[in-house]
Amino acid sequence: MVDLIKFYLENIRISEYILATKFKKIKEEGGFEYFIADPGMISFLSKKGKSEGFKPKSEIVVRQENIMKNLSYKNKFISFKRKLNAKEGRLSVCQNIRKDFIRIKNLNPMTDLNYLNYVEIIEMYADEFEIEKEKFWKAKITQVELGVNIRFNMNIASIMSSVSRMKGMENTLRIGNTVNFKNQKYEVSVYDKLERESQQNEVFKNASKVRRKHLVKKISKNNSFVRIELRVKRVSQFNRASIKSKIQTLESIKKNFHSLGNELYKLFVNISFVNEISSDIAQGLVKSQLNSKSEKAFDEYLKFLGLKYFGVKKFIEFASPILNTNNRNKYLANLEDIYNQYKRDDDFVKKEFHRKLSARINKLAVPAISSSN
Repeated sequence: MVDLIKFYLENIRISEYILATKFKKIKEEGGFEYFIADPGMISFLSKKGKSEGFKPKSEIVVRQENIMKNLSYKNKFISFKRKLNAKEGRLSVCQNIRKDFIRIKNLNPMTDLNYLNYVEIIEMYADEFEIEKEKFWKAKITQVELGVNIRFNMNIASIMSSVSRMKGMENTLRIGNTVNFKNQKYEVSVYDKLERESQQNEVFKNASKVRRKHLVKKISKNNSFVRIELRVKRVSQFNRASIKSKIQTLESIKKNFHSLGNELYKLFVNISFVNEISSDIAQGLVKSQLNSKSEKAFDEYLKFLGLKYFGVKKFIEFASPILNTNNRNKYLANLEDIYNQYKRDDDFVKKEFHRKLSARINKLAVPAISSSN
């Protein structure tokens, strides 16, 4: 559920050994010295592995080091600042911990962090810099992105074309298969996750660019992976109190992981969807009607699809003059009944979105519920 996160710890001590082996000193200025972490040295090795550093490295250790060296730290950083000759200073971290965890564990790129994953990756950072976990959990958050990936059995165009507006947001920006809802305090983004991962070479890594594009296109015919996420640039200015109180520190996210998921759901369902059925959604609904339904029910559903395509009012205006007057009213009334019976399926994407969103968030939060009991 947690994606990118930026946090800091004040008055923290990092040993000279850690500074010498995992950081690079970049400058001295204004009575302070500044260090930045070397990505190639952030290994997340176990304490046992560290204590046996003089021994030949195992295959697992080498693999872990290679994974970390290949991490993309573009626009991310880990830095330490302290006064000259001081022992304590400020540790600042800005990382996409979801992607870090996926790469370290070699997981599917569509994986979201559940409660246990979140706890594990945060404590890996604490161990890496040899900071007491109890202190590390007190780190204050200044920026955070929270979201989930949802899989649909329909193509991405059907979903993104149905996404309309979001209550409480001032602006809507659409670029391709991405919709961003923005206001001055935060933004919510809905986008094609498979397309994004393909562009970043996170899926089908061993395939050529042409082959990868072909594979993504093939999968996307009947499947889509949509990511929806809340982006809070400045926690101090965030104005949704029900969420803000839960994202103040690393620990507050941990303690409120389940309720935070509930609040995200309440926020995300403010997205509205246009009431239209695209061709592939209609096919999905037809299949659903075929399941354990009579031939009559299927025939009626086909009539509904025809009315939906033609326009029920337009069809009535067209058919009235040419129908036999003896059965015209009965026939048209029957068509209206059929149309009204299935009209509720106009909200198919919205209902699927809400259902899958709720299921996904609940699944991620289950370990948090168990740990609190």
